[in-house]
Amino acid sequence: MKTIKDYFNKFEQKVVGIEGIIEKEVRDNRVVSTYSPRDSIVTYFGVIKRFIRAQQNLENQRDLWNETVNFLNASKAFDNEKEEIRKELLTDCSEQLRKLNKKIIRLQLHTQKTTTVEGNAEKANKPDTTVEGNAEKANKPDEKFNWQGEQAQLVYLIEQLYEHGFLSPILQPDKHRLTAQHFTVKGESLNRENLAQANQNNHNNKSGKPRKGEKIDQIISDVNKQNH
Repeated sequence: MKTIKDYFNKFEQKVVGIEGIIEKEVRDNRVVSTYSPRDSIVTYFGVIKRFIRAQQNLENQRDLWNETVNFLNASKAFDNEKEEIRKELLTDCSEQLRKLNKKIIRLQLHTQKTTTVEGNAEKANKPDTTVEGNAEKANKPDEKFNWQGEQAQLVYLIEQLYEHGFLSPILQPDKHRLTAQHFTVKGESLNRENLAQANQNNHNNKSGKPRKGEKIDQIISDVNKQNH
């Protein structure tokens, strides 16, 4: 059975085989026809997209998209003249991942609601034994992870963990709520509003990431490679 690597290897061979980045035919000092490899490369890449979409498991699809991003970034088939096409394909992959994550979130939220309803019905038939448990929790300190970097870097790390499937998808406000609940930054407490603003500031940056965000990208990339 063919794997995503098999399909990508064949795609690379097609890309390398395309010669003459732009050819022009000039008649009477006018350009009457041009040739660009973009359409051919995008067509070849469509085979990979169809293979991924054919997978029934959505999380498997997400893994394959992430693998494809890694393959594109590492590929030697794109010379300088084809670099813009590589960027276009990477943008396409990111958009596919964004749409897929939204779909996964919707399905998981639906499942969570169904499970909650069933769980509440089950709890209604059981005696209340939470008093002792709450008393025990009250005697424990409210410990949190103390992040030593910048708040914007923590927000970016959390976003990348969700985007690459290391954490199960949840709604954006819940990300900030849980981050504030379980983290401090250099000993300072966090709140959802400031975390949301930090996330927006990251998106507003030209690079889409905070200062030294490349180090976080590298960590995520290394872990992705080890998992595959």
